[in-house]
Amino acid sequence: MTYQSTQIAKIIPDINNSIFIPGIQREFVWDKEQMIQLFDSVIRGYPIGSFLFWKTRGKIAENQIKYKFVQHYITEGVYPNEFNNLNYRNPKIEDEYERDLPDKLTLVLDGQQRLTTFYIGLMGSLTDRGYRQRRKKAESWTRRKLYMNLLSDPTQITDDDRKLKYVFEFKEPNPSHSVTEYWYPVGDILDVETSDERFELVSEVQNELEMSGVDSTAIKDNHIRQNLSDLQNAIHERDTINYYQLGNKHNDNILDIFIRANEGGTQLGKEEILLSMATARWSEGSNPFDARNKITALVDELNESNTQAGFNFDIGFILRNLLAASDLSSKYDMQNFSDENLQEMKDVFQDDQFKDALFDTLDLVESYGLDGHSISSTVALIPVIYFFYKHDDIKLGWDSKKGKQTRVKLFYWLCSTLLKGVYHSAPYTVINAIRNDIRSAPDGTFPLEELHSTLLSHGKSLTFIEEEVRDMVQKLNYTNKRVNVFLSLLYFPEPANQHESFEVDHIFPRSKLTQEALVDEYDMDLARASRYENLRDNVLNLQFLSPQENSEKSDQEYVEWIKSRRDSGMERHYIPKDDELYEIQNFEQFLNRREDLIVDRLLKMSDQIEEQFETEAEMATAASAED
Repeated sequence: MTYQSTQIAKIIPDINNSIFIPGIQREFVWDKEQMIQLFDSVIRGYPIGSFLFWKTRGKIAENQIKYKFVQHYITEGVYPNEFNNLNYRNPKIEDEYERDLPDKLTLVLDGQQRLTTFYIGLMGSLTDRGYRQRRKKAESWTRRKLYMNLLSDPTQITDDDRKLKYVFEFKEPNPSHSVTEYWYPVGDILDVETSDERFELVSEVQNELEMSGVDSTAIKDNHIRQNLSDLQNAIHERDTINYYQLGNKHNDNILDIFIRANEGGTQLGKEEILLSMATARWSEGSNPFDARNKITALVDELNESNTQAGFNFDIGFILRNLLAASDLSSKYDMQNFSDENLQEMKDVFQDDQFKDALFDTLDLVESYGLDGHSISSTVALIPVIYFFYKHDDIKLGWDSKKGKQTRVKLFYWLCSTLLKGVYHSAPYTVINAIRNDIRSAPDGTFPLEELHSTLLSHGKSLTFIEEEVRDMVQKLNYTNKRVNVFLSLLYFPEPANQHESFEVDHIFPRSKLTQEALVDEYDMDLARASRYENLRDNVLNLQFLSPQENSEKSDQEYVEWIKSRRDSGMERHYIPKDDELYEIQNFEQFLNRREDLIVDRLLKMSDQIEEQFETEAEMATAASAED
């Protein structure tokens, strides 16, 4: 193993020509702030850590799974189809189509994040999405390049937490200039190799500023000269890339070296270690394939299946389900990643029923009206996916009694486990325990009562007690991830019905419950008005309405709408039958009364569920005795 050094400007041309990323590497994961901080550190002459390169040649180089560095980076995996020149994931090299690859290749084992940052900043671009903008609409995205403000004072340090000396920003092309800002495209410094070229560039910047209307006497030439000099020195002169180079004698230990080398920097997660190991092992033996390519493609397919649902699945989601479906321990311990276990996971991944189970679960969840925001932990989906994977004859339609029962049981299981935080502590111990119940159940039957029993043995439950419900309603509000799940359970089993859709509605309109409106229109004192405004988004002021009901309600005064409800409608929405409570001044009392009705509903539901469990258990015991 040799130790060498080189400049950034010398290594950039080799990226994606003779320098690539091995299949065992992870994806690019740095954000804009990390990228900017790296450039600031480099120009300041700070050490940025060593790199680890693996030099390969001939057949060894050809047989390695290889990826290109991302050049034009987009920050999310779901984006408009027309953005075909952008990449969220590293493009894979297909050797049979890449005839111009050199015989000798360098694969980066440690330093991919830093090299990719240099490549994007100097040769590429970054595209990100506006806040809450639609992922599949082109206008939601903005493409930016890295710029440096040459008029910033290089002797000053920013007073924020970043403590930067040089000012970098990712900006749209051709940003405007002013007396305090000249945004220089950082990548252009690659063409400025000599001091004469730098001096000429300083004059060009001065002229451009004057043409932009900046008075020549106001231009801080010393800042321009210093910033350009520091940037040029960091990219062209200083040996910033200090690297160890491995040769052929390390070929058999590359995976172990990779994992150990990446224990620094941005830590490898366990799923990334597992993916690296799967990529290494699944490319060997019979029916070899690239685990990284196949798994990331499946992640993208899941996320793109319904972009409106807002799910953001990752590699870890697939790997956790592979562990579960393979009936291996679900805990991320290194002993789980043995060659034998990885082979079992490979077999499951190649089974078409595994992929079907993922999409069947996603379809089911979406049919309940739940989405990526509602499902606060995707771990909650693992038992449902396992059920679909292990059972063939699953009926979910309302045209059969069994289908209706299975659909309702799955709905109750999903909602109750999410609300009660079943997976918050020792999640994989729970999953390991309940898999046996699911696997042993009659084909197509979801064993809700057995699962409840197993949870009880682990100190968990599917039913509710009063203190628990009252604590829940005080904490849940309109923006909380679990509010849709709570309302779904409150209206149980309606949301489990096929072809039913609901919208979350404020019973007392939000516009009526602003502090300003309450003081001005209802002469309410400031303290009370502030308290009412804080309560307006509480789950006790929320209900599920069908789209038609919501439209009808929006066309009326809310008091008229409430009073026009029949008794069945009042009961369905747990609205207290007292006209005085519908006045804004009595909003807090309305919430208190509705809380009692909701608590009573969930406690009665729990009692009914418990009774159902006992009845089914007795029937099962009697049937067993007859046998």
